[in-house]
Amino acid sequence: DCLIDQTLHNRPIEDLQHLAANLEGPKLPQEVQFTLSLLVDGYTVVSPVQSFVQVDTENKTFTCTLFMPFEDFEKITTGDKVIEFFQNYFPDAIPLIGDDTLKRDYFRLPAQAMVSVKCSPYHIDDKCVLMGDAAHAVVPFYGQGMNAGFEDCIVFDEILDQFNEDFCAVLPEFSRVRVPDDHAIADLAMYNYVEMRAHVNSKWFLFRKHVDNLLHLIMPKTIIPLYTMVTFSRTRYHKAVERWHWQEKVINRGLVLGAAVAACGGVYLLVKNPPNISKLVIRTEEIWSMLSALPE
Repeated sequence: DCLIDQTLHNRPIEDLQHLAANLEGPKLPQEVQFTLSLLVDGYTVVSPVQSFVQVDTENKTFTCTLFMPFEDFEKITTGDKVIEFFQNYFPDAIPLIGDDTLKRDYFRLPAQAMVSVKCSPYHIDDKCVLMGDAAHAVVPFYGQGMNAGFEDCIVFDEILDQFNEDFCAVLPEFSRVRVPDDHAIADLAMYNYVEMRAHVNSKWFLFRKHVDNLLHLIMPKTIIPLYTMVTFSRTRYHKAVERWHWQEKVINRGLVLGAAVAACGGVYLLVKNPPNISKLVIRTEEIWSMLSALPE
């Protein structure tokens, strides 16, 4: 509280307005696990109503975390309503988990709220510094909360060496370096939740993913997917976001330009080689005659 009162003037807390409930199932035969991994494309089942996500892990037990808005959790007050809910949205999970287990586990632990904390600065003079969730609690949807905390330690150690362990210089520099990165990963985690529950069913989204992966294969040093930058490199989080925005702009403009060129090419071919309108009219009349001859 003293730290908050003295220095953390910028300490916004963002409430996701969704809750998380953990459910567990029995051990599954290997063939069921394999079928399940095909069914859910590895790890994630996305609801068609775009309001919650079920995440599954591929090991010897079937486990999931159910994310939903507060009001949806409040509607499920009995075991029968739990089963009805899963029958509507996750029917394949019921025989795997079991009716009794599902009813028991759903009410065994209350659903937990999820918040994102972004404060600044992280230090008081040369006396105290915050790291990890104490400084930047994030929602779990990018899988980077613990990694960000470990990276805090790495960066702090690097800054200690840089300033010869002079804490009067080390702590302000740590805040300066880490605040934009930790705020960036907090925003990415929020964005990824929206992407998981609302975008993955979009054909445009899937098309863009294929385009990004193809371009990365062709130009691995120029086009790098955001997830690759964040998860498999030491690229600073906020720099990864900046590069991602640049790549999105370039690729989208390239796709628009390509579509425009293709349209112009099609128009040019039609002008240079116009179709025989009379043949088209005759063909249309033949089709209409065939349709008219069909029995009612």
